Amino acid sequence: MRHTPDLSRIGESLAQAFGAREVYGEPVERDGAVVIPAARVWSGGGAGGGGGTEPGATADAAPSEGSADPAGHGAEPGALAEGGGGGFGFGRRAEPAGAFVVDEHGVRWVPAVDVNRIVLGGQVALVLAVAAVAWAVSRRRRR
Repeated sequence: MRHTPDLSRIGESLAQAFGAREVYGEPVERDGAVVIPAARVWSGGGAGGGGGTEPGATADAAPSEGSADPAGHGAEPGALAEGGGGGFGFGRRAEPAGAFVVDEHGVRWVPAVDVNRIVLGGQVALVLAVAAVAWAVSRRRRR
């Protein structure tokens, strides 16, 4: 018995995953201004499957408990063992990008500040500066 996936349900799930609601949040009204949050969203997925026969293996073993053939009718003696399988995976990453603010002055973009990225940049710059000073001191001592 072969399993057939419900393609309509998969299609609906993908439509929701890639919809505008995943990028733009619900508008919020506050002090006469409407704020519409936005996010950066990265998505990816993959699928694969395969099947085949195993050389040297035979399918004349007795059916196991819970097998597809409860009557005990196995394959012909000496037949090659066959198998197959497949799978699908999906991943997504999102982070705040900012917000559109709509007020009496018009529409403006207010970017989100990623403090973690700023701190990481400072740490990288510090490490590079320390490495450059250490290199310069070691070169000067060699002279």
